[in-house]
Amino acid sequence: MKDKQKRKKERTWAEAARLVLENYSDAPMTPKQILQVIEAEGLKEMRSGTSPLACLNAMLHSNSRGGEGLFYKLPGRISLFTLKRSRV
Repeated sequence: MKDKQKRKKERTWAEAARLVLENYSDAPMTPKQILQVIEAEGLKEMRSGTSPLACLNAMLHSNSRGGEGLFYKLPGRISLFTLKRSRV
């Protein structure tokens, strides 16, 4: 039991978002949708004093720039993210 909680606590936003996009959705998702699954499935420990949506959103945007990013932001007005094909 402690092992599982330790892994959840140590999981980064990028790891949690990757798990959601790999296992819980076949379509691109908004940061808010990704966060809802992370919270519902308990994929990451939420700390008080932080804004989970702001943290997740910043991570998704920074990891969707450049060739080495894990995520891909679909062009357009709404922020829709998916995993890059080369990483799947």
